[in-house]
Amino acid sequence: MPMKTSTRFVNAAILNCFTALVLCTVCEFLALSRGNLPGNVWNWQVFGVNFVISWCTATILGMIPAIPMLGVNFAMKHAKPTDGAKFGLLVNVPINTIYSVVLDLVMSFWNVCLLPKVVFGAPQGGPVIGALMGALGDFPIIWVVCFIVTFLLVQPIEGIARKICNDPTPQM
Repeated sequence: MPMKTSTRFVNAAILNCFTALVLCTVCEFLALSRGNLPGNVWNWQVFGVNFVISWCTATILGMIPAIPMLGVNFAMKHAKPTDGAKFGLLVNVPINTIYSVVLDLVMSFWNVCLLPKVVFGAPQGGPVIGALMGALGDFPIIWVVCFIVTFLLVQPIEGIARKICNDPTPQM
């Protein structure tokens, strides 16, 4: 649905707060299960930094108008807006794929290559190829988790954003 820029920002900021929270929680558990965290314990510092980076990245993506249009165009080829949940699921497929690819690559690069130096003071970070291999391995999980969160929350949060920004839903 068309919306003002301010509404799009509020919508992206709120929705991606939930997406980043769930994404970072899942990824922290993945890192724990693989023994990739110092001391093999939950690390709130890593979680917090990852949350901020993933939220900022996702919110920036949410401000790119072409991404939702890509989802709508994709869904329109395979369903009608009157198809309800089917249409919504189809809209979410390309949008979620773009978000998941970008977030997976950004967060993998950050956690493997930069985090060890920046947060833990290691002399060097891990290799870029390690980040790419980690991103490939985590992509299916990240895609599914982000898909579920965004599919369930996108409409209620859009309603909240429209109320906050006094941007009524256009009549179709």
